Amino acid sequence: MIRKVKTGWQVDIRPDGTFGRRIRKTFKTQGEAKRFEAVTRAKAAAGEDYRPPRRDKRRLWDLAQLWYDMHGATLRDNRSRLGKLRQLVDLMGNPLAISITPADAARFRQKRLDQGLSPNTINHDISYLRAVFNFAIRMNEWQHDNPFAKLQALRLPEREPSFLSEDQISRLFQELSQSRNKHVVLIASICLTTGARWSEAQTLRAEFLREGRITFVNTKNGRTRTVPIDQDLFQRLKDHGPEVGRVFPQDAYLAFTRALDRSGIELPKGQRTHVLRHTFASHFMMNGGNLLTLQKILGHQSIQMTMRYAHLSPDHLSEAVKFGPTAPGL
Repeated sequence: MIRKVKTGWQVDIRPDGTFGRRIRKTFKTQGEAKRFEAVTRAKAAAGEDYRPPRRDKRRLWDLAQLWYDMHGATLRDNRSRLGKLRQLVDLMGNPLAISITPADAARFRQKRLDQGLSPNTINHDISYLRAVFNFAIRMNEWQHDNPFAKLQALRLPEREPSFLSEDQISRLFQELSQSRNKHVVLIASICLTTGARWSEAQTLRAEFLREGRITFVNTKNGRTRTVPIDQDLFQRLKDHGPEVGRVFPQDAYLAFTRALDRSGIELPKGQRTHVLRHTFASHFMMNGGNLLTLQKILGHQSIQMTMRYAHLSPDHLSEAVKFGPTAPGL
């Protein structure tokens, strides 16, 4: 039956008969109540489950834990990612997941911006939360929308990768040679001549030094890549470390940064770690290297990342002179 109550129109029925399950639900209009009654009775007659879905009482952390248990634990940075999610969930107050709206997601992002965090950091934070819901949806564990899906990434200002000149390279390696750390010169040499990240060079294992080549494993994007090196550096590396295990058992990054300070070379904030990688890529292009080859050497998944160095090519946009109009001499 349908009857008028203080809050609207209430449906009170037993679709399976007198002794069946009782369904009571209130709607704002009589039309909505009638439609619900008709659909419910039709489902019961067809033997389908007509019970209204239960309200999802899981909180945001429950979905984050689900993501970690079923996927996140397999990632290389699993513990740090879980810690980051814990921090984000706490900042949001660990709300009921079903209660989070796109507007809530936007307000949370703006709050982070107001706190002075960089747009790049915030883009990563939102992508982590978005991934939690996307995974639950793929696993059929979440039958609702992803509240973070509609947020577009914040635009980031393009930053010119800093690189060292030939003179600065000489000054830096002069300081590195004075360091007490016996590994720092060779690690820096690997980064400079192969474009490797510092972490990739520092964790190099002797097993991956073969036939004049270095193979980098456990890279940032998980892809293995092999880069040739000159015979002199190859031999120095073979003579430096053991036949099996890490070539450089001692951390050398602090020694590198101190040598960089002593050299007097000033770099923009945040570019110190990758300056040798940027230097390799920049000189590779300035000397006429191929952009697609550089992409493979650096291990970039997307050519867009490598395009940052395209303007350094001596032929870059040279057709502007060849095909563009000529200004009249005045």
